[in-house]
Amino acid sequence: MRNNTFQLCWVGNDECRMHLFLDKTVDIPVQLHFLCFPGSERTMLKDIHPSALFLDLEGQENHGKELFHWISHCKELNSRARVLLLLPDSLSRLVPEAIDRGVDWILPVPETQSHVSFMVKCLINLYEAESSVSGFKKELYRKHSFEGMIGVSPVMQDIFQRIKKCAVSNANILIRGESGTGKELVALAIHNLSKRRQGNLVTVNCAAIHDSIHQSELFGHEKGAFTDAKYRRIGYFEVAQDGTLFLDEIGDISPSTQVALLRVIEGKEFFRVGGLEPIKVNVRVVSATNRNLEEMVRGGRFREDLFYRLNGFSLTPPPLRERKEDIPLLAEFFLKKNAKREAKPVVGFTEEALDLLGCYHWPGNVRELENEIQRIIIQVDEERMISSHMISRHMNVIESFRSNPSMIIPSLKVRMNQVEEYFIKEALKLNYGNRTRAARHLGISREGLHKKIVRYRIH
Repeated sequence: MRNNTFQLCWVGNDECRMHLFLDKTVDIPVQLHFLCFPGSERTMLKDIHPSALFLDLEGQENHGKELFHWISHCKELNSRARVLLLLPDSLSRLVPEAIDRGVDWILPVPETQSHVSFMVKCLINLYEAESSVSGFKKELYRKHSFEGMIGVSPVMQDIFQRIKKCAVSNANILIRGESGTGKELVALAIHNLSKRRQGNLVTVNCAAIHDSIHQSELFGHEKGAFTDAKYRRIGYFEVAQDGTLFLDEIGDISPSTQVALLRVIEGKEFFRVGGLEPIKVNVRVVSATNRNLEEMVRGGRFREDLFYRLNGFSLTPPPLRERKEDIPLLAEFFLKKNAKREAKPVVGFTEEALDLLGCYHWPGNVRELENEIQRIIIQVDEERMISSHMISRHMNVIESFRSNPSMIIPSLKVRMNQVEEYFIKEALKLNYGNRTRAARHLGISREGLHKKIVRYRIH
């Protein structure tokens, strides 16, 4: 909608009928548009951006089906637009197709003026209510978003403050945490808030680069440095000059590359592969990993001196299970994003659906939540609210333990033991088998956890 006025578009072959039905609505804020059909093109809707579309099929015995093409075009322009169909008895056979096409209401003709007027007033009230909710959500996003990240939870607010403080420093930053927690967004925020924001942010996925070409990718190479070096190549460090180099999955670099990386961080210069002249470099290194680098250092798989060079300041975005209060806002954000992209008229979640999302443990974190919302949006047809039955079955713990109707229902004690065993296994999985952390996660003692592991024979 281009302004605050409700835009109502009537498509039919008689403008007088529009005024006959709608003139009683002149006392409410509505702007009427009439498009004659046949004769008008669907593209004309773009200039109107309708809040509601009335398709008048009276006298359209030969063109009724053609009008159905206007429905999808209208909802592409405004996913919240409602479509109403004035359908004479002679075209009642079109009802199933009209519903399949996405018509919201079908009004039989002849219909009284008062009924249509009442329907328009209801539509306006509904549209204003949805606009208010939408405005409220935008205000929530504005208040609780930070450099592309969303969080109302104390742990996220703390992360936001820590990012602000470390971004203006010159320290190298190590971002730690589980996959899917948004480490890339943290790196982007650090760069955007730093004194180097005018320079490049160069992202390198260390896990995607083969060990044999790590150094060539990072530092570049001279023509003829090796068999396939047919030209000089500029490496990531040079591209990031005066900016930020983000080394994702830093735990995956080879020992030889660790040595070379340590040398350039300490000496602020490097050689291209096959080069003889040192190249001065002024780059801030931000790295990220979901591995335990301290354990890798103790095991000799990661250089201790490189670890301390990279870990000038550490940030750990929390897993989603530790910031459950952020789930509704994140879910609404991903819903709006994907509904717009897929041109689907979905506007929100039922309370039961949000409760279900809040109870799930989200091992894949924010990335898994976004993928779940995207999957739902792609599959929905004309639903305007996401209900609990659309959520993936494995996310419903109660559903996953529901018995097959053909089986004997076990006792409550047996079923509770199964639930307890399930959560113990999940806690151990989430904490990579560390029993101390798993016990803390479950809120029980380590000794109590050990007894239950023995009891359920968990390996």
